[in-house]
Amino acid sequence: MIRKSIGLLAISLVTLITSLDSSVVNVAAPIMAKDLMVSTSMIEWVISIYLMIIASLIMFFGHLGDVMGKVKVFQLGTIIFTVGSLFAGIKLGFGALLVSRGVQAVGAAMTMSNNFGITTEIFSKNKRGLALSILTTFFALGSIIGPSLGGFILSVSSWPYLFWINVPIGGLSLLVGLVTLPHGVQRRSKEKLDIIGVSMFTLMICLFFAALMRIQTQGVWTTYTAVSLMAIVLLAKMFIHREKSVSSPLLNLAIFNNANFSMGVIAAMLSFVVGFTCSVMMPYYLINARQLSTSAAGGLLIIIPVTLAVVGPIGGVLADKYGGERISAIGLFFLITAQILIISFKLTTPVWFFVTMSLFYGIGMGLFQAPNNTVIMTAVDKKFLGVAGSVNSFARNLGMELGASLATVTLYGVMSWKAGKKISDYPVNNSQLFMVGFKMTFVLALVAATLAEIITITRYLKRNS
Repeated sequence: MIRKSIGLLAISLVTLITSLDSSVVNVAAPIMAKDLMVSTSMIEWVISIYLMIIASLIMFFGHLGDVMGKVKVFQLGTIIFTVGSLFAGIKLGFGALLVSRGVQAVGAAMTMSNNFGITTEIFSKNKRGLALSILTTFFALGSIIGPSLGGFILSVSSWPYLFWINVPIGGLSLLVGLVTLPHGVQRRSKEKLDIIGVSMFTLMICLFFAALMRIQTQGVWTTYTAVSLMAIVLLAKMFIHREKSVSSPLLNLAIFNNANFSMGVIAAMLSFVVGFTCSVMMPYYLINARQLSTSAAGGLLIIIPVTLAVVGPIGGVLADKYGGERISAIGLFFLITAQILIISFKLTTPVWFFVTMSLFYGIGMGLFQAPNNTVIMTAVDKKFLGVAGSVNSFARNLGMELGASLATVTLYGVMSWKAGKKISDYPVNNSQLFMVGFKMTFVLALVAATLAEIITITRYLKRNS
């Protein structure tokens, strides 16, 4: 049992740093934009390309894990991610940074698509809920702690260390995993890779995220966006038709017949839309609008992840005792309350009010993520664990990218509408204009959190009817 626990720690640390890199750049975006001589809207590519590649490849690597072995793919991904992190910190220009982030993303996709499957397989049913809760907490913690950790690193060093911090952690996790993880985990060697399905899915996701990025820079109503959306719909139809007809599909669509699984995945995606809206927007509010130092901003931003780290495991224990749906619904209530508090923010909002909001945010995420994930992973048959883990990870990363894109599009779109001219950067000396767009982004986050709550309550009523 000790060996399994140490193995879980190795998996959790890799999960932490790969999810951390989805948000650690957020607080450094203004500094990196200036250093690399690009606009803040362009620097968003450093964030989005990471999420885009993960989302487009995560299903493939989950499928590959079922064929070649989940542990083997996971550890190879750890190596690739660590190497990508090393080169991302070397100042070779904006283009080289994007390539390095792409390498990071490939490694992250390999680990994220197999971490939950490995954990589910190596732990017995009576220990599985707690193990998954710990892993889920590390994932959520990594995605939220990024801005505060980034602020701390920037206060004592330069932005390359945002990436170099992954190198020793990745190396240590790899060595520990080589000793503790069961390389003989059962695999389905008769499975064949659905290369055509992989190609369709990857192209579809890349087109989707490219369209989101184009919308951020050029607006919604463009020919490129219209053509991209038509191509995405066509590819989606072709992909679904193929997955229904091949013997070894990339995505076994039968898994979505399980309502608990499907509704849980949608709720998880919406929660990460909410979480990543906060990760993207709060650094701009604290540093640009409130003109706090990066260290002061980091100190305030760390409240949410610290609260999440404390509450997350408690949420897993409560879920085992009272049911995942019930605890998830309570968590979303706190998350909804946090959005309402943010919408009332002003440039002179007192620190204690921000702290109160952060506590509600951390409690909400902690009580929702682990219980909801446990419901998702225990709702499916063992033969679907690999695909369930991949879909679950895909949904979270999709939620992150949607959160980042919707926040950016809404912020600049509302500011442009209010100012009567196109705005694609922070409006210097006009923080009141920023606050108009800022509040509207969290109105959308409130809608997403409310939809997640409705879905979770419906799932609970359906299961107990």
